Amino acid sequence: MLSNYPPLTTPEEQHRWAMFVEGNAYRGEDGRTYNHIDEDGNYISTFVSQYSDIMQENLEPGVKDAVLKLHEKGYLTFTSCQGHEDSKYRYIGVLFNTNEQKQEFIKNINALRCNIHWYDNVINSLERPCKEFPKYVEGAITIHVIWDDQSYHDTTRIERRKRPYTDLELTKFWNVLTCRNYNNYEAVIFSFGYRMVERSLVEVAWKHFFYKENKVSDAYSDFCSKVDVLPEYLA
Repeated sequence: MLSNYPPLTTPEEQHRWAMFVEGNAYRGEDGRTYNHIDEDGNYISTFVSQYSDIMQENLEPGVKDAVLKLHEKGYLTFTSCQGHEDSKYRYIGVLFNTNEQKQEFIKNINALRCNIHWYDNVINSLERPCKEFPKYVEGAITIHVIWDDQSYHDTTRIERRKRPYTDLELTKFWNVLTCRNYNNYEAVIFSFGYRMVERSLVEVAWKHFFYKENKVSDAYSDFCSKVDVLPEYLA
């Protein structure tokens, strides 16, 4: 049981506690922030709202500057990763109210020419399940939110559920995360230097044998130097 754990009786209260109070209390040697380590040795993290006081301590150094610059412009981020030994992908996820807003963001980022790649298959709900991935894919991720479980440790994990959530459950979750009252959300992830999902086995082999960290860091630095020219997100 977590320290100072209050009686949280609704999913909204549980998620709000994780996002604004407890968050991910630990940081590993590689910079990964996490809530606890499960029985299989997996690092389990909770979502943290960008509007919480605990946000900065939960951002990994390799993505922190870019995420904060996006926040200054009003953009809503929901995930980020600097890359680790088991996953070299450095990425940031951004939320929008409408698909038109998302497409405009993609167009504006592409205009910066920063060697950025898009991953638009992250949502996996009953109404719009994500597409199946080829077996050779390693970098694909999907968002799994446990909305209505009564146990904190089963409430905000990013993990595979026994049953998928609905768009309504996900929207309620996003509204807690973003301090909004939207009736719809659109999500997209962009990665630096390399694609999250390789298009062929040739791309998988090429990345495995010829991966270059400076390709990622150069794309990231380029983005950080240009992000200020993006229009503000005012929704």
